[in-house]
Amino acid sequence: MAPKAQPPSNQSGEPSLPAFPLRGPGWKNKAFNIAIIAIIAGCIGTVVTILVPKPAFEGRLVAELGDVRVFALSISPFEEELAVWRGRGRLPALPADPNLPVQQFDMSSNNINASGTHHADIVVDGWSGGSHCCLTRLVFDGPTGKLLGRLNLGGSGASRFVKLDRTGPYPSAFLAYDDLTLDGQNIEQGQPLAQVVLILKDGRFGLYQEAMKATTPESPPPYLLREVFTQAQLEIDAATENHASGPRGDLAQELAQAALARRTAMASVVLDPDRPESFAPVAAFLNDYVYKGQAEAGFEAVRRALSAQEKALNPALSSYADQLSRSQWIEDLDRLNDNRLKPLIDGL
Repeated sequence: MAPKAQPPSNQSGEPSLPAFPLRGPGWKNKAFNIAIIAIIAGCIGTVVTILVPKPAFEGRLVAELGDVRVFALSISPFEEELAVWRGRGRLPALPADPNLPVQQFDMSSNNINASGTHHADIVVDGWSGGSHCCLTRLVFDGPTGKLLGRLNLGGSGASRFVKLDRTGPYPSAFLAYDDLTLDGQNIEQGQPLAQVVLILKDGRFGLYQEAMKATTPESPPPYLLREVFTQAQLEIDAATENHASGPRGDLAQELAQAALARRTAMASVVLDPDRPESFAPVAAFLNDYVYKGQAEAGFEAVRRALSAQEKALNPALSSYADQLSRSQWIEDLDRLNDNRLKPLIDGL
C-alpha cells in the first residue's frame, strides 16, 4: 500500500495550515463595488437629512433627560404652558388647569427616581407668581416623557426631594407643607404649617404614611429622626424661618421640647369667638397630632386644656375641622389616623 500523504510541516516539524491567497482574482472588483455602495449610502443619508424637516422645537428648554425634552411656551405675558418632546415627535398636549395658571416653569430634578421605577424621572415645578402661591409639581417618566403625576402644593414653596433607602418600598419622597391647615386667614402670624411627606404611588401623589405616623402621642414622626429627612427638615426650616437650624443630632430633643412647650402654652391660650385669628394656636397644636396619626389624643388634650372656655372652644374646633376637611390630603389623613379622623371632624 502507498504511504498516506502527510500534511505539510513547518521548520519545527509541526503540521501547518495550507496557505490561501489573501487576494483572489476578483478582489479589486469587490473593493470597487463596496466603495460605490458606501458612496451611494452616504448620498442617500445626506438627501434624507436635507429633506426630512428638523423637529420644530419652540420655547424655553426647561428640562432634558435622554431623548425627552420639556419646553415652556409663553402664551401670555404672565403665563406659560409646557410642551414635551420625545425624539423628533411632540407628545400630546398636557391637560390644562384653568384654575391654576403658571407664570414660570423650572426644573426641580432630572436625576431622581420619583415614580417607583428603576430609572430617573423629570420633575418640573411651576409657579403662579401670586403672593405665597402657588406651586404645581409635575413628574414625567424619564424614558417616555409621559406625565405620571401632577400636584398642586399651594404656597408650599419650601419642598425638597429626599432619596430613600433602595430596599424600601419607595425610591424617593419629598417634604412639603399642607398650607390649608394654619388658620385659614393669614400666614404671616408665624404659626407652623403642617408638614407632609409625599410620594408618587400608582399614578397619584399621597402621604407617605409609614414615615409620618408616630407610635405615641408624645413621640415625633419617625421620618424626622432619619438622617436624610433630618437634613431636608433643617433646610426647609431655615428657608421658611420656622425654626432655628440646630445640629441634626439635637433634633429629637428639640421636637420633644417644642411639643412640651405647646402643651404648656395651650393652657394659657385665650380664645375669642369674635376674633378667628385667636384660633391659630389651637390649629397649630392640633396639626402636631393630626399629621402624625394621633388626632384623638390631640383633640382630647385641647379639650382638657381649655375646658373652662367651652363656648369659645367649640367655634375654634369647628373652624379647624372645616379647614382640615378642605385639605387635599383628607383621605390620606383619615387613613393615617386609623380611619377615625373624618368621624371626629364630622362630629364638630
